[in-house]
Amino acid sequence: MTLCKKFREAGVNNILVLEAADQAGGLCRSENIDGHQLDIGGGHFFHTKYPEVFEYVFSHLSKDEFRYYERVSKIALGGITIDYPVESNIWQLPLEEEIQYLISVVRNGEFQGRPEPKNYEEWIRWKLGDKICDDYMIPYNEKLWGVKVDQMDCDWLYKIPQVNVEEILKYSLERKADVRKFPAHIHFYYPMKGGFQRIVDALAEDEKHYIQFKTKAVKLENRDKRWVINKELETKYVINTVPWNSLYEPLGAPEELTADFAKIQYNRLMISLYEKQYTHNWHWRYIPDIHKTYHREFFIHNFAADSKENGVYLESNLDRYRQQTMKYNGKLIYEVRTEAAYPIPVIGHQNAIKHILEYYEPKGLFGVGRWGQHQYQNADVSMYEAMKFVERRIDKG
Repeated sequence: MTLCKKFREAGVNNILVLEAADQAGGLCRSENIDGHQLDIGGGHFFHTKYPEVFEYVFSHLSKDEFRYYERVSKIALGGITIDYPVESNIWQLPLEEEIQYLISVVRNGEFQGRPEPKNYEEWIRWKLGDKICDDYMIPYNEKLWGVKVDQMDCDWLYKIPQVNVEEILKYSLERKADVRKFPAHIHFYYPMKGGFQRIVDALAEDEKHYIQFKTKAVKLENRDKRWVINKELETKYVINTVPWNSLYEPLGAPEELTADFAKIQYNRLMISLYEKQYTHNWHWRYIPDIHKTYHREFFIHNFAADSKENGVYLESNLDRYRQQTMKYNGKLIYEVRTEAAYPIPVIGHQNAIKHILEYYEPKGLFGVGRWGQHQYQNADVSMYEAMKFVERRIDKG
């Protein structure tokens, strides 16, 4: 949507968006189910470090149409619910557990000055210490991604800040944490009405005539420096925003890229809507317990003001959902499957997407956004990447 809008703002009107669904939004879509606002792609909240993205969104949907929240996210750890992130809130655990976590933290490899490892499990142990990894990081990430940690790369973990051992000890002694130093956004915006879809609707309002719905790219052929899509649409340039491996067959199964396409993997989610009474103010909670099917639960009315009370939705990896009986203390209302949710950072994924992009870009086929660049981008980052892509293309003429 951002690509279309920004190209048109730059004067490019010979543009067509192919949308496989019957409405815009993709993972950012919302549905109203019996009074509950359900974000069918899982948790979506609006915050960004890019001023131009704030300006872009608020120019199409007034800031007055949002509520502004201080993030309240929790972690269920060993029968206790503590504040996120775990390393800053060890002091909220029972004393014996707190001591074990602190001992583990001060023994982490980074603090000890040991060399940085090159594989995922060793890296997070080096970064956070064994106990946080064994009790939280490893089980949670295996539940989320649906692959074992020995299959995962560590080149996406740069977002995790250095664990400041002195600060963690200080938090434990003072029995409080400094939220300004959290590793992720501590505030967010959420539309007052219509769920996260409200943002999509505002952005799509002027672009509907440029969208061809219920159209999936099933054949892409490069002929004489032009692309022919589905044997009927012809264009010089194509911008891909879907998972690349879904284009492997439409592109003719290029043998030279077979190994790279195999590295482009993603997980799928089951989103389960329940009704369950709650009185707390939590927005969401992380669930690392391997005996529970779901890995996150969201308390909808606490951030979606127009949603009926007592709505909760759960995120579960679809493969895990199929293998394990869902047990939750609530009334099941609705379930929806997300076919592509997050790019999985398997070993070699960054080189794979690099090879694919370098192969196709000279031919006029580009990749932008979470799927086009195969990166774990939130909506604001995908908007930013789209804006920058348009700027670069316009500058090149």
